[in-house]
Amino acid sequence: MASSSPTLLKEQQAFWSQHVHDTQMIFEINSNPHVSWKATRYPMFENMSLYEFKHRMLGAEVDESVLLKSNDDSQKLHVESGMSEMDKRAILRLPQEFDSRKQWPSCVHPIRDQQQCGSCWAFSASEVLSDRYCIATNGSVNVVLSPEFLVECSAQNNGCNGGKLDATWLFLVKIGIPTDQCVPYTSGNGVVGACPKTGCTSNPNEKLVLYKASHARRIVGAENIMIDIAAKGPVQAAMAVYRDFMSYKSGVYHHVSGGLVGGHAIKIVGWGVDSESRKPYWICANSWGPSWGIDGFFWILRGVEECGIGRDVWTGYV
Repeated sequence: MASSSPTLLKEQQAFWSQHVHDTQMIFEINSNPHVSWKATRYPMFENMSLYEFKHRMLGAEVDESVLLKSNDDSQKLHVESGMSEMDKRAILRLPQEFDSRKQWPSCVHPIRDQQQCGSCWAFSASEVLSDRYCIATNGSVNVVLSPEFLVECSAQNNGCNGGKLDATWLFLVKIGIPTDQCVPYTSGNGVVGACPKTGCTSNPNEKLVLYKASHARRIVGAENIMIDIAAKGPVQAAMAVYRDFMSYKSGVYHHVSGGLVGGHAIKIVGWGVDSESRKPYWICANSWGPSWGIDGFFWILRGVEECGIGRDVWTGYV
């Protein structure tokens, strides 16, 4: 196999050594009337290189082929294909705007922070299952589930070095996860602890109680995604992150400039249409803390699979 040319290697090194924030890029985004979002600088990203950002703040291993092989382990994972007559009728009833936070205000849990660990896959999946347990039980099971347990215990994933959505949901169906109180998040510094076997890490004398998904599936098509959110709650989605996304402040994000940095996993909680630009968008929860974006959330252009969002969407059922 031919090795990369010295010129290409230098270009790659130059790209990854750049700082997250580009002052000129931010200025051009904010001064362009055709851009439907605003950018800013974030203190938490200052002096962080793109290489550091990719490995600390992202973490989704985005794969073109997300379908598991047909075997005993994957029998409870399904792909939503085609559309039933019931689904077609549901599409006709879909509202122009929907927000899970308003529909189930006590069940959609607060924004969290993955810190310096590529664990977005674990946060978004555990948050979706947490929200859906609360929604499915009308609030009687209102718990925050543990992303740390996924980071430490999901052998098919790679801890702070990333994970796959399908493998994560397979784990949630087969094994399940405890509450965040039982196994709190400690991998924010990039150091992953040992998987607890029987007791909580917060109290080894307290037995692990695992919350499972009854089954999980990949959802194909924007309409099917909307139907599922409106009926059952938030879903998990993978997306491609470009350099400009890190500077997102508000508005309907669409990629404007900057190279591809990596894959990311987030939670879609709803959708809407921007009153100013009239652009349709998904409402998404990030895992970079509440000081980023719109109190930790962001809007991204809907209907065109912007940054690949909508191509790799998974959720679980209680």
